[in-house]
Amino acid sequence: MKARSLLLAIAIVSLLFFLTGNASLPITDPVESNYALTAKEMVLSGDWISPRIFDTFWYDKPIFIYWMLSLSYTLLGFSDFASRLPGAVFGMGSVVLFSWYLLHRGTRRELAVLGAAVMATSLEVWAVSHSIITDQILFFFTEATLFFAYIGLTENRSPYMTAAYAMAALAVLTKGPVGIVLPGTFLLVFAALRRDASLLRRIFQPQGIALFLLLCLPWYGIMYQLHGNDFIDGFLGLHNVARATASEHPEVNVWYYYLVLVPVSLLPWTGPALYGAWHRRHDGAEYQFMMIWALGTILFYTLVATKYPTYAYIANIPLLLFAVLGIGDLYEKNRARFWTILTGPAIIWWLLFAAAPLLFKKAAFVPGSWTGLYLFIALSIILLLAAQKTHAFPALPVMTAIGTAVIYILVLYQGLVPFYDYRSASAFRRQEEALQGQLYFFEEYRTSFAYYTGRTALYTEPAGYDENARLHRSSVWAGKHPFPEEDSPRLMARLSAGERVTILVPRGRYSDYVQSEFYPLTREAGKIGACYLFYTKEALP
Repeated sequence: MKARSLLLAIAIVSLLFFLTGNASLPITDPVESNYALTAKEMVLSGDWISPRIFDTFWYDKPIFIYWMLSLSYTLLGFSDFASRLPGAVFGMGSVVLFSWYLLHRGTRRELAVLGAAVMATSLEVWAVSHSIITDQILFFFTEATLFFAYIGLTENRSPYMTAAYAMAALAVLTKGPVGIVLPGTFLLVFAALRRDASLLRRIFQPQGIALFLLLCLPWYGIMYQLHGNDFIDGFLGLHNVARATASEHPEVNVWYYYLVLVPVSLLPWTGPALYGAWHRRHDGAEYQFMMIWALGTILFYTLVATKYPTYAYIANIPLLLFAVLGIGDLYEKNRARFWTILTGPAIIWWLLFAAAPLLFKKAAFVPGSWTGLYLFIALSIILLLAAQKTHAFPALPVMTAIGTAVIYILVLYQGLVPFYDYRSASAFRRQEEALQGQLYFFEEYRTSFAYYTGRTALYTEPAGYDENARLHRSSVWAGKHPFPEEDSPRLMARLSAGERVTILVPRGRYSDYVQSEFYPLTREAGKIGACYLFYTKEALP
């Protein structure tokens, strides 16, 4: 099979894998719904330049994610499938590009195909490719930037360096300055360690720099022209500088956060990734480049105050490359005990999924039946161990990939679908008749409510309540929320006057509500999804 046909087959299979179950996964709060509602409002307003949410301009992220979602909505309508389509498409693109690079470097075709399976079934790639966030798009553009740049630098192929600048420009349109700052830093460090002045000349390629500016500056320039310092203060000030200097989640701002998270995110391929990184330590320029990429990413985000599970995501690309190369090295060992590097983490990973239903016993949502999952995991472990014992080594990575893929699909339908439904306000679109008068969310806003119902609720909280103080974080984060609000005195006036209102109280805030000043003037009137409903007493029939 020609390389082009092989990559096309990989594209089709990986896209189908990432699309599986997407139509059944509702949009969740608090992150996914912001992207979905912003894109929906852009489509409805006809303004595809200025992101807006709740009819207010919104500078949380650059435009690219909203363009992708808006295009998907325009073609397919406002649906859960359309919302998750961009993540799946860029997940597929990441897998195909990974296999293409393996082929380009001269890796055997069977390992290039295995590389596609390794990336697609690694935990974080699979999860993020099903999500409505910027990270899978950034993952793809960063992967393209650094793969193309490495080829351009080491093979002195100018068109690849130009393409790297184009990909970096799209990364900047996806996530902001980090799209060029991190790759650029890695390239400069690589050139310095190689002590080769010619690499610097190739990095600072005039046509590449010109193309970069041509692609990414127009949108930023238009936004500044339209919104002035509001855009600069919101985008660069709050959503870039503040995230780097003031932790949004202080409880996880620890130095070892990504040292724990990254190995977990690579499962079930963590063992081969670490083995490959160690076993290949004496390799030349490629090893040096990939380690700068992996360790540089982890170090950078460790120094950033705000930590998210997906921030160091791009470190997985070189580590997954080491996983594929590590598996190739294991083929040469021809000893069963060496293959425990692969089968050990895989079996532990599968057993963790088998134990997961135990965690859901006291959950607020009802998962599906886990019988099929238990049986499949048990059978997969038996077959994997039997293959290892009988020295059927070529089958081990294939069995690991297929077993993990099937487990993911089973878990998605039996666990993630009800969990996402619990984390979403999608249930309200089926019970809107229960929503009377002015609507409020108490202490915790659900943006997906506005997406699904087309109605806007107001955020409210008790007098003296301070979310930032409760979370022990800087007051700078008070400017993060774009939703409409109404303060306690105004709501109390409405309730005291007997005005018809509905207060939606998320399950986790129920005890707070009972102790609030609003509770004596309202009466519980049922539950929709994960929210309790309270009506004004006088407004009840």
